[in-house]
Amino acid sequence: MKKTQRPRWLPSLQLFFRLALIASVVLVFYAIYLDGQITHRFSTSRYQAPALLYSQALNIEVNQPITRQRIVQELKALDYQVGRYARNSGEYQEQEQQLLLHRRAFDFPTHYAPAERVRLVFTTEGWLERIESWPNQQPLQSILLEPQFLGRFATDSGEDRLLVGLEQVPTLMREALILVEDREFYHHHGVRPAAIARAALANIMAGRTVQGGSTITQQLVKNMYLTHAQTYVRKVNEAIMALILDYRFAKDEILEAYFNEVYFGQDRGHAIHGVALASQFYFGKFVEDLNVAEIATIVGMIKGPSIYEPRRNPERSQERRDVVLRLMFEQDLISQTQYLAALDTTMRTRADKRLVQFNRPDFIDLVEKEVRQILPGRSWQETGLRVFTTFDPEQQRWLETAARDSESAKGLADIERAMLLTEHRSGAVRALVGGKNQVAGGFNRALAARRPIGSIIKPWVYAMALEHTEQFTLATMLDDSPTVVKDKYGEDWSPSNFDRKYRGPVTLYDSVINSYNVPMVRLGMELSPTVVRNRLQQSGITSFIHAWPSLFLGAVDMTLMDVATIYGALAAQGEAKSLYAVAAITTHRGELLYEHKPAVQPVFTPQAAWLTSFALEGAVNVGTAKGLAHLGPGLAGKTGSTNDLRDSWFVSYDANYVLTSWIGHDDNQPVGLTGSRGALPLAGEYWQRAGVAARSPLLPAEMYWTNISASTGIVVSANCNGTLRLPMVGLAPEQGVDCEGRLVELIEKPQDEPEERAKPWWKRIFGS
Repeated sequence: MKKTQRPRWLPSLQLFFRLALIASVVLVFYAIYLDGQITHRFSTSRYQAPALLYSQALNIEVNQPITRQRIVQELKALDYQVGRYARNSGEYQEQEQQLLLHRRAFDFPTHYAPAERVRLVFTTEGWLERIESWPNQQPLQSILLEPQFLGRFATDSGEDRLLVGLEQVPTLMREALILVEDREFYHHHGVRPAAIARAALANIMAGRTVQGGSTITQQLVKNMYLTHAQTYVRKVNEAIMALILDYRFAKDEILEAYFNEVYFGQDRGHAIHGVALASQFYFGKFVEDLNVAEIATIVGMIKGPSIYEPRRNPERSQERRDVVLRLMFEQDLISQTQYLAALDTTMRTRADKRLVQFNRPDFIDLVEKEVRQILPGRSWQETGLRVFTTFDPEQQRWLETAARDSESAKGLADIERAMLLTEHRSGAVRALVGGKNQVAGGFNRALAARRPIGSIIKPWVYAMALEHTEQFTLATMLDDSPTVVKDKYGEDWSPSNFDRKYRGPVTLYDSVINSYNVPMVRLGMELSPTVVRNRLQQSGITSFIHAWPSLFLGAVDMTLMDVATIYGALAAQGEAKSLYAVAAITTHRGELLYEHKPAVQPVFTPQAAWLTSFALEGAVNVGTAKGLAHLGPGLAGKTGSTNDLRDSWFVSYDANYVLTSWIGHDDNQPVGLTGSRGALPLAGEYWQRAGVAARSPLLPAEMYWTNISASTGIVVSANCNGTLRLPMVGLAPEQGVDCEGRLVELIEKPQDEPEERAKPWWKRIFGS
């Protein structure tokens, strides 16, 4: 029987089917592998989000002194625009003695503040008089502006985004995106074969890429997992991954991820991703607050962020915006009125081309240190952080000017310096300068430098003594004569005053304001070095402290943060507050992760702290810090210097802030400047700009004013020569001596006139 001959092409066909089967099996296993990879990554770590840092928000209150100039300055820093009648959020208008303001919405750690239109009315001198909602004119006690954007901690990927949920994205933006980018988004399975074929044919006919067939899901896959290389392998991977993503996850999850992932340009070295951060970057608004024209601009940019960037290419951007608006109108997403109004809207973006207006690396060093302690590791990148700090931009500007650009600063040449401004009522760090140049990740002297503090320690010891009201008052006579004590080695030590002179009996008040060494050591030895050391540690400072007699003259190393802590206790009625720079932390979606809880440690009686502060005001008026007497009443201060004039210190405070100033060399070489000639002038430059807020003139409870003889400390009549008017603790004496030494009845005038007491405290300080 004749054999049937097999067709010649059959082996080839069989080989083809075998190869196809092998390819199918490989493709299935590859798809399974991709499925595992994509599902895990999309579920657990879709993208990385940075930690965004914000300054302190300016709270404008009717009963607090604030000027129109200060408010306008803050609005400009926040990139508010002048707009007629302030119709849109982010606009303001000045009219004679009033200011119309349309405050932007902001999601604070504790509450969401919607956009609000208000009118602020000022006195003829420019002070805020009242706040009212507009146009219904209901009185308001305060209004909180949004904080300034301070900086960010970058992700490992170097991408910037502000994560939002799909519910936060305006419905109009969602519909416009689907209309422009993928009209069948809710009806396909991740890819559109017909669209891909149509785009491929158009590209072949044109000989180049002129049309894309990618769905929103494919675009998301490309942005999140693949390169942008135009290869067939990448396109195949993209299609397979898009099918997997569409199968595994809901359409709304994919759309939310797209809104957070899509690229919108560069802010210096940082890539801007997501519609939320793009809204902030280009318009200074939350995505929820964008108007129709701004939504069309954002959606139009997706096609080509560099081509349609509204700052660099406003004409192209507007043309693209108008195309999107036309599509929105034709598909009934917006009305004719909205369409015409949006077309007529001028292309307007934030004036500042950067998210961060000013670079503040010195302060950010402290914030980064605290964030690492609060949230160790890098897992926060999955949710992103919004870090709300205590940073005050206005105070920082004044402090930097004083430390780096003032005449006093220029006179220091290459001498290093550091300054730290803290709010003593709360412990908040408001401003910080870490060196003569910006630190930018280097050695931050305000945080890390531990230096001998010299005479800065003395007020702390005096405050401890003044707690013993039966033994010590400001009128107590101390002995300024040679003395010998045992030093740390058990050897004799004879302390001397800075000028090598001795004055015999001096009042405790004079010893404070003139910073005498010998009376300080004698007084300290009565208290004991161990007791003083323990009280310092009780305040919460971290530096090691020995219990030797030299401690009374400042032979101990401390950081500026330590010094600010102990002086904060003196300024805040004896309560030491832990210093902090991070007020609260939330995720990008507003979940509260951390809120600062003040840690208060009572270390002095209020009376002892008040008496010491009074004496330090005397040091500024007539003592070692009298170089700042011209600034007016209310400033307390203490100079300090160390052996061979290696360090120059000055600590000063008013009713609100403690300013700690230091100058010296990193290699510990002498600077040749005392505290009054080195650090004090820098502090003076700051206070000259910021102004001094005087303490209340009213004495605390259980205290009274009296006149004493500066030479004997005895209570005398007010009209005698050489008298000091000092505050005392206890009951006022009914008798004293007159100028001839005779016993007389004492009649004390009231502390304050009734009409003066009735005025608000800030009017007593600043005038009406």
